[in-house]
Formats: sequence, C-alpha cells, structure tokens
Amino acid sequence: MPWRPFYCSSFSPLILLCLPALLTAESRVPEELRPWLASQKWVRDTDGPVIELGKTGTFDDTHLFAPCVSFEEGRYSLWYCGSQNSVKNRVFQMGLATSGDGIRFQKAANNPVFNFGDFQRSILTPTLLRSPEGQTLRETGQLRMWFSSADFQDSTGLHELYETASPDGIHWKKPGAAELKHVYAPTILKTGRTYQMWFTDVSSEPWSFKHASSLDGKRWRVSPDPVLEVDQNWESGRLFYPTVLKIDDVYLMWYGSYWSARKNTTALGFAVSIDGLKWYKHPDNPVLKPDPQRAWESHYVTSQSVMKLPGNHFRIWYASRKQPPFVNKYFAINTAAWNAKPLKKTDQPVPIPEDFAIWKSKTCQKLRNQLGIPQNKGALHSEKRGEFELGNIVIEKWIFTSEPGSRIPAVIYRPKKINQRAPAIVLTYGHGGSKSQWQYNYAAQAYAKAGLICLAIDPIGEEERHIHGKLGTRAHDPKAIHERAWNAGRPIMGKLVFDTMRGIDFLEERDDVDHSKIGVAGNSLGGAVASWMAALEPRLKMAIVSGWAYDNVTLRSKYCTKIPNQMLRESCTWPEFLSLAAPNCALLVMNGDADWIIDSDDDGTAWRGTKSAVQAASQIYQAQNASGKVKTWFEPGGRTPALYYTSSRPALDSSAVRNPSSDRAGNQGSAYHKFRDLGGCQPDSI
Repeated sequence: MPWRPFYCSSFSPLILLCLPALLTAESRVPEELRPWLASQKWVRDTDGPVIELGKTGTFDDTHLFAPCVSFEEGRYSLWYCGSQNSVKNRVFQMGLATSGDGIRFQKAANNPVFNFGDFQRSILTPTLLRSPEGQTLRETGQLRMWFSSADFQDSTGLHELYETASPDGIHWKKPGAAELKHVYAPTILKTGRTYQMWFTDVSSEPWSFKHASSLDGKRWRVSPDPVLEVDQNWESGRLFYPTVLKIDDVYLMWYGSYWSARKNTTALGFAVSIDGLKWYKHPDNPVLKPDPQRAWESHYVTSQSVMKLPGNHFRIWYASRKQPPFVNKYFAINTAAWNAKPLKKTDQPVPIPEDFAIWKSKTCQKLRNQLGIPQNKGALHSEKRGEFELGNIVIEKWIFTSEPGSRIPAVIYRPKKINQRAPAIVLTYGHGGSKSQWQYNYAAQAYAKAGLICLAIDPIGEEERHIHGKLGTRAHDPKAIHERAWNAGRPIMGKLVFDTMRGIDFLEERDDVDHSKIGVAGNSLGGAVASWMAALEPRLKMAIVSGWAYDNVTLRSKYCTKIPNQMLRESCTWPEFLSLAAPNCALLVMNGDADWIIDSDDDGTAWRGTKSAVQAASQIYQAQNASGKVKTWFEPGGRTPALYYTSSRPALDSSAVRNPSSDRAGNQGSAYHKFRDLGGCQPDSI
C-alpha cells in the first residue's frame, strides 16, 4: 500500500483489531507529580458563608456564585455573579466584595459593578489574568478579566467568551465582540509570553475541558481534543469549573462534577499535569465534598477560585447550594484552607553502574515498545542508482529497504579521496524536510568537505516517499494521520526513528565507513528524532540535537513529538532520558537561545530546563566512566546554530558551501531533479 492509505478508511479494521497495549495500559504518573497526589485535606474555618444572598430587591437576592478572588496591596477583592428572579428568568450581573483577611467580606455599596447592559445576557464565571502561581497580573495598569456570557431565554444555550478591563475593579470597559463560542468557566494563566486558557467546552454533552493558547489574550488557538473528561467513578454526567495554577513547574487543577455517590450534589476533584494538556487525577477524588451538617452548603460545592498563600498554604472560595428544591441556583459563597506538606526537592540520583545497566536495558526496551520499533530486521536489498562528482565530493544515489513495503531513497555525500575508513553521520530533518532541500544539501556537503561520509534519506511522506513526489508537504503532520498510525501500533516518531536505524545498517554495509564512528545530527523534528536515536541506538558514537529541548515545554508541540514525549515522561525524567545515551555516545544539545518555536513561552524555560537536565545527566555519564560526554551549546538568537551544519569551521571556507544556491547540487530544485534523474522508487507502504 502507498502512503495514501493513511488518509483512507482501509485502516479502520486495523484500528479495531490491532489496538496496541501502549494505548490501553494505565498511565504511570510522572515522578514530579506524585507528591501532589498525597492526601488533600481542606478545612472549613468559618461558622457560616463568607458571602450571602443580598436583601430583597438587590441584584443578588436570589442567586449568587462564581467567586473570582484577587489579592493586591494587602486587600482581597472578590467578584461574583448575582441575580434576581426565578431560575428560568435569571440574568446575572457582577458584584464586588472586599476583605482584609479573605474570610470576612464586605459587599461594595455601588453593586453591581458590571453588567452586559442589555439585561438579557448574563455575566458568568469571571476570571482574571494571573501569573502561574495565581497572583493577579495587570497589563498597562489594568485588570484584564474574561467571562462567559449567555442569554438564558435563548433556546440554543450558547455560551460565549468575552473580555473586559478595569483600573480599579469597579469601573469596567464595555465588552467587545465575543472571542470564542461554547466557552464556560475559563481560567487563564500567562506563562512567559503565552496566555493559556482552560475552559468548560459546552458545545456538546458530556461537558469536558479544553485548552487554548494565545499571544495576545484575544485570538485563541483551541486544542482540538479535550484535556480532561468524565472517567472516574465519582464523576457523573459533566465536568465543569476548572481552576488552574502552576506551582514549581507542575500544573494543578481543581474542577467540579456531579457526585455519583449522592443525588443532586456536586463535589470538587483535583488533577495534576506537567504540560497542562495531559492530566492525572487524584486517586482519592473528590477532595472537597458538600457538608450535610452545614445547611447552606449541603449539596453543591463548585464554581471555585483558588489562591496560593505564603508558604505552602492554599485557600479556596466556592459557591454552594442548600437542599432541594433548588429555588436558588446557588445560595452562598464559602471558603476553606489547605496546608499542603512542603514538597521535598532532591538532587537527581546517580545510579551505580550495575543498577544503571539493568535500568537502561529495561527502560530502552519499554521505550522501543512504545514507539513500535520492530525487534527483527530484514535484508536491506541496497541498490545503487548512480553518482556524480561535485568538486572534491562524490554524491551517490541509493535505495534500500527499511521493512517490507517500505523502500528508502537516500543520498550519500563522501569525500572524493578516502585514504582510510571515514566517520559517518546521518541527517534527520525538521517538519517538511527531505534530502533535496537546500539547508540539508548544504549540511551534507559541509560534512563531506570535513572528511565525513554523510547519509541523507527521505522521511516518510516527503519527496520520493510522497505519492506525488512533492517536497515540504508535512504529510505526516495532521492529527488524523497520527491517530491512525498510533492505532496501527506504529507512531510516526517510531517510523522516523526506525528508518534512521536502518540508515545505520546501510552505513555498516559500506567498506569506506568506520563503523565505530557513526553519528546522527538533527534539527527541530529531526532534533527530536536524534534525541530518540541517542537513547535507543547503541551503535551511535555521537549525536547532535539541535532545535529541540529536553524540557516539558516540548509536550506542547505537534502530535508526532507531543504524544511520544508524554509517554516517555511517564517512564523516565528528562535527565534519565538523556543518560540512556551513556556511556558510549557523546551528546551535544544546541540551539539559538531566542528560538521561540521550541521555547514557546519565549522566556528561556526550555533552555533552563535543558541545561538543568544535561547537568544532571552529566553526573550519570561520570558515574559510568563514560567515554562520551553530554554538553549544551547555545548561541545568541536564531533557531539553528551554524554548528549544526558542519563539524568544523574550516569546512565552511568553500564558496560553494557558503553559497549553495550557486552550486549545481546546492539549489533545492536542481538537487531534487538531479537525484530523481538517478532513479527513484515507489512511495512507502505502512
């Protein structure tokens, strides 16, 4: 079958009959999340509600809920939604209450402080822009607030996301156009330059949570898949009201659901994450339940706001209902405190050599299984299709077999004169990259000029392995492709890694290659492939990982890297993953330090995390008396350092290398036609 079947329904039977264990096995919680899943005991430290219904005739005399709490200049401000009238005819406006201790609140005299202005659409579930730890963030001196709005007389039940701003929390701007539809109960953090939002997706039943990101807080990119769904026994029907903080690089979420153990009740659950996308729920959920002994909160405890206080103390404010009949949609606002145990941070342990060898073997095998790397390999059936000379370089066209139905077009760049077996290197590419693109053609020439033999292969779905022979297609980027690949037992990353391993098999067939000196160099997606190769391919002597990072920020990337990395983080830490290259493979992790594509928050998080991981991994290298070393090298600015393209600066001296477009094999178009004219092959089957 050619590449096209990835897009066709012919994979459907395979999906049903061949669902691999890697998709059905219970997830293992990453190490740094486990302390947060200890007992969570919230203590109600008031004798009654902190905010009650208003007097008859006030805007909040029948319903109130959705506290949004801020702490600035020694004062707590709590905005909430209040309404008059029956449940059917309710229209919520926003009120304000203030406090010196977060417990005893006084409502503002001029309530309500904000409404939509048409007395049809409600102000619902307001949230402020916050720092990762939950502190209020002002921009240009203004509070930024987002809220959901709905007209409860509208039969569609449409909820939309709006934004407003205020200098003092009392006078608010008129909202502009809706930013998103089907959004309820947003919670927004700003991490670096990125606005991250989690919200209740109310577009269909059952309600679930989705994630969105933005660079301005107005234009949102919504992740297509839910990040949290109903799947624990206590949960029933829907999830609602996510509240997210990020403490010590761990995302914390409190959320609500109907409580299956008691009719007409809700409760709060808790979940943790290393990336804000894949969440692990507390095994003892729910962590906050209604209290039958407190009549004003005997049935509902949701629509909450959570704040981290000094030390490891947390305070929650939440709305509640009393027993049916539910004349009041919500009845009161309450508070509770949790004194979390301090989290002990320990240095990365350095395994002793005996334990390391056993651990490495088991971990590598587990990761190979997750990527679907075959245990057995077939014959390469290598075929040379021709060659031509370019100055002091010889360029050869080859085709070899990766596995049945999968033939790989490849190009070898080698010095014209080789007096002894030469070191060799395999190139791996970024998204849409292939052997004929100018930057990789350039890199291969530079390596050959430096005395190395360089292998460049087409990745699956690109160039000669695309059904129409196109370059730069990114054919394996779409989500549907990855889902079919995963369900067939072979993720795209697994195919990319295995094909690169077969490239090493091909190099080992050559009598001009020093088999003890084979390396890999990759950039961007190719950097991710190179990182997996360093971990799983014992024959490698050297790996250059460029345009990539060993940090949780890479979990917020494309499907081909995000899902495999989420699974590897359930098996090991980043330093442990790096250390799988020990003791024989030297590893250089490099990039421009202003690369916002990988460091998506553009605040240096990816590079600080990578440097920390490399430093910890270097201790493991030292403990193994490793012949190789692991290092980082970052140059100012840029995305791809010059060092990626060559192993030595003198190799860049040639004008043909410095200006590849002037060279008959350096130009992308001419290289493509030159290589194609030497003979091609049929696109892949998978």
